[in-house]
Amino acid sequence: MASANQASTLSRLLQRARISTHDPAITQVYATPTAFAVRGEWGFKRPLPSSWQTSPDTPASAPFPGALRYASVHSIDTKQGITDWKEAEGDTLFRKRWQEAGARLSDGERRDTLGTGMNIDDDVNTTLGPRPRTTFDPATLAKDALPHNVVWGANHSRFTDVRDMLPNYNAMSEREFRAYLEKVRRSRNTFRQALRAQRRAAAENALASKLARAAPGEQRALSAEQWNAELARLPDTSVDMWAAARSPHAAQSAASFLQQHSQTRVESPKSDSVAAPTNAAPLHPLRGLQYAQPDSVYTYLLNEPSRGRAVHRTEQNRRNRYFIGAGAGLAVATGGRIGHVPLQHRHGLDVLDYTRARPERGTAPLRVLHAWIDQNEPTTNPRRTPSGTEASEPELGYVRSQLMVLRGREDAPLPGTPRWIDNPEVGIKAPWAQGAESRESGKLFGALARTTRPQGNNNRRRNERRRREPTGARKDVEMLDTIKSLLTSGEKQ
Repeated sequence: MASANQASTLSRLLQRARISTHDPAITQVYATPTAFAVRGEWGFKRPLPSSWQTSPDTPASAPFPGALRYASVHSIDTKQGITDWKEAEGDTLFRKRWQEAGARLSDGERRDTLGTGMNIDDDVNTTLGPRPRTTFDPATLAKDALPHNVVWGANHSRFTDVRDMLPNYNAMSEREFRAYLEKVRRSRNTFRQALRAQRRAAAENALASKLARAAPGEQRALSAEQWNAELARLPDTSVDMWAAARSPHAAQSAASFLQQHSQTRVESPKSDSVAAPTNAAPLHPLRGLQYAQPDSVYTYLLNEPSRGRAVHRTEQNRRNRYFIGAGAGLAVATGGRIGHVPLQHRHGLDVLDYTRARPERGTAPLRVLHAWIDQNEPTTNPRRTPSGTEASEPELGYVRSQLMVLRGREDAPLPGTPRWIDNPEVGIKAPWAQGAESRESGKLFGALARTTRPQGNNNRRRNERRRREPTGARKDVEMLDTIKSLLTSGEKQ
């Protein structure tokens, strides 16, 4: 009997465990402290290998104990009595590197220009997350001048400056949540009156618009008596709570009422409660601290750059070459992903020296210009893809980005840091520059200046080649002159 009770208790605990309650379609990544990772203890039914060795026959890429830091488990216990798991360090590190990049994702590609505008660059993609929230200082913001006197100007409608006053009911206990529901139930009459006043105001506005359109081309002036007579003819705006609860905008109406009611209670002079927003930290009004989806100014100027390496050159098609005015860009590896650097944003960066003669070449600090999700279907190469297999397309698409190389000299590293030990002269000379022999190195449009004179450079090189290498007719003439000089010298002797 005791074993049956223990089994039922264990089954209830497993049903409420995190690994059993989450959606199986969403991959969960687990971590364990280093002291437990060395012994392979992850809190599962059996210990996991302390390295990345998934089977005894497979050599581990990191065989030292504690090398496995992040893992995703597909099944705790299979029919074969094993734990189906996979190393998930790449996904975790990518999220960390992407947060360090300080870039936001967009839903479409744009033309490669540096700046802000009213197009896709500043559109807030609501499908990728909540709408960014900002809080303005009342001392520096005139509320009657919206949306002109705001930081984002005409883009103010894409943001919200209303503080979220709803309590965080997700963090409430069962007892606190029941007390909160009782408080909400006591506000039913007030909510019904608010809905009735809202419908009454909408009916009055519709009546005013109808009377104004009664005489075409003229604005009809009504006296107070006439207006009161027209209001008396309006139908009753009583609210049926059952019908209102089934309307499509019922949830939004209730949330707006609760938020307004909480805000009024907090703003009262005798209130001692502090607003606790349920969303993330608000945006800074001066574009300083950005937490939700950083804008272009923060990405271009205020974000800390990340290091990257130029892998190879990428030729662009004629259309992009016409708009951008460039011939080739660079594929740069940064943050565990490959990004594209257009030629006008290379600023002297060259491809990585694979011969290791100049190991410092090809590395530079980078910032993200634009990042978007590409949901196009991937093209399969029939030479590399076996017959009978299909290309695996991720559901969320591919993350593509355009990068920019920072100009100027790099800040000197702190003495004792790994970068200072590897190259103490890194602060004196920019390691990504081409060298002192290049006239365009270090200039703003140095890389672009090298492509603005292609015709003259080609003609000059062609003429030099012609003077250095004579044509066939000139070779024949020189050969005959040499033979003639030899014959003449022989006759004289």
